[in-house]
Amino acid sequence: MRIARHTTRLVASAAVLAAALSLTACENDAKQTTGPVPAASSRPESGGEGASSSSGAKGPAKDSDSSKAASGASGSGTSGSGAGGKNGSGQAAGKGSGSQKTTGACTGAQVKVTATKVNRPVNHMLLTATNTGSVPCHAYNAPYLRWDDAQAATTFLDKSKPQAVITLAPGESAYAGVMYQSADGSGSGGYTARTLGVLFSNRAGNGSTGPAVRLPLPKGGTTTDSSAWVTYWQSTAEEALTW
Repeated sequence: MRIARHTTRLVASAAVLAAALSLTACENDAKQTTGPVPAASSRPESGGEGASSSSGAKGPAKDSDSSKAASGASGSGTSGSGAGGKNGSGQAAGKGSGSQKTTGACTGAQVKVTATKVNRPVNHMLLTATNTGSVPCHAYNAPYLRWDDAQAATTFLDKSKPQAVITLAPGESAYAGVMYQSADGSGSGGYTARTLGVLFSNRAGNGSTGPAVRLPLPKGGTTTDSSAWVTYWQSTAEEALTW
């Protein structure tokens, strides 16, 4: 009986030992199986190349997008400069510079002048100068007036000088008031003129420019004397007849 029990214990011990060995082997297998995990953790590096290629695949897409955007920007820049060349510095600048070249002092060659007597103020007439040309012109200072063949021009009324030069676009008019004889009789050397010559001032105001305009005065002529004066060119008839 003792032998049988002893044998049974041995068998049982052997079974426990075998089970322990089997468990150890399983753990070793498990370690061996899970052991390459660090190698798997190194996969992102090798896989990093894949990701790099993957991100590289995205990279070129981004690069191509960037290059498209860049080429688009440079393209739009080119077309922009092209458009600018046509619209900005081309046509518009050309027209602007052309206008600047042809715009100068108004002269009798491009301006129509009329003279009209007015009731108020007394002994006054209104000069109207209308630009009949195709480009703007500047009505500088005051008009030079010649009564018949008088050598001296009529005096300018200094206090009527405007703050800015009057520029006439085609079809626009400037105005000047003329007092041809003082109402109080203070003038001297009076005579009756039949015509009135009108010349336009140069920019410097030290002489006339361009051809003169010769206007016939109303029937019977206009009596003038040394008291006569003319205003500077004004933008409205009301301003011209203020003095």
